[in-house]
Amino acid sequence: MDKTEKPDSTAPAKKKSRKRSGQTADSFEAQLRATINAVEMAHALTSPLKRSIENLLRLAAQSVGSDEASVLVRDGNEGGLRFLVAIGEVADKLMTLRIPPGKGIAGFVFSSGQPMAVADVAQEETFYAEVDRAVGFSTQTILATPLRVEGEMVGVLEFVNREGSPPYKPFTPDEMDQAAHFADAIATLVDAHESAGLIETLFEHSTKGAGAQEEGGQAQSSSSGEGLRQWLREMQAAPEHRDLLQMAVALRDVASRGDAERELCRDVLDALARFTEKRAATSTGYSATGYFGF
Repeated sequence: MDKTEKPDSTAPAKKKSRKRSGQTADSFEAQLRATINAVEMAHALTSPLKRSIENLLRLAAQSVGSDEASVLVRDGNEGGLRFLVAIGEVADKLMTLRIPPGKGIAGFVFSSGQPMAVADVAQEETFYAEVDRAVGFSTQTILATPLRVEGEMVGVLEFVNREGSPPYKPFTPDEMDQAAHFADAIATLVDAHESAGLIETLFEHSTKGAGAQEEGGQAQSSSSGEGLRQWLREMQAAPEHRDLLQMAVALRDVASRGDAERELCRDVLDALARFTEKRAATSTGYSATGYFGF
């Protein structure tokens, strides 16, 4: 063979390099597509719920004759609050604020679970004036009522001042009753919105974890699952919502191991469903304390 016709030993390496580059591009494109789909799905869950909460809030404010109203929800696990929805002249500014645990009339209502109507906040020592100072507003009268779902506090519904000009007349007992009726419906939507928001966050975190696992290889599978569980344990959310997500992740991890494991998960869930139905029926028929006397 002529020396000039020797095969190029670098050719296979170039092909391998091009292949690896193509795989990386495909991987990035798939990860990006998954992220976009997850965000779009989560937005489709949370956005309509938030609009519904705002619509109900406007109706509630109209029914009690208030120009300014807001829905505050749990912010972490220590009793703090943040504004989920607000209407009025300073609504946009309120959305950036946080209420420290136990502070203000809203904080008192959230911690006590009792509604509160204040005719003159200047005479109320629990009033948290930092919010007014931050947004450049003058609160004079407040009606606040708890948002509760199955005994669990999820937030506070608050109305500030009245329509028209000061001095404002106090909120009446009848208006407190009206606010409580709206609070029941709003609380249900707030709870659903919080759950949808957690699903959104879980989607985003899972997508990032999947991308990292794909870069690092299959060996990272168990460690990425543990990382997700650790993230769920540390996240700031209502305990009952966090527990549900932790159980879902644990179930996913077991079921992903094979057909036998998936069948085991189905059997366990079926047995649990039968147990809870029997316990509920026994509690209703014989004792209010439940199947095991709890």
